[in-house]
Amino acid sequence: MTMRKIYNQQGGFFKIIILIIILLLIMKFSGITISEVVSWFKSFFGSVLK
Repeated sequence: MTMRKIYNQQGGFFKIIILIIILLLIMKFSGITISEVVSWFKSFFGSVLK
């Protein structure tokens, strides 16, 4: 692999980590739990895929 490809892969990894941290902080301050998010996704995709 070239250095450019390695840098791009690392950059994408860091963006995902930062996004997860931001989402967790938003969830903490708004009082949303993981189980609420999972149930919302289940109901959302259940209604979309009907």
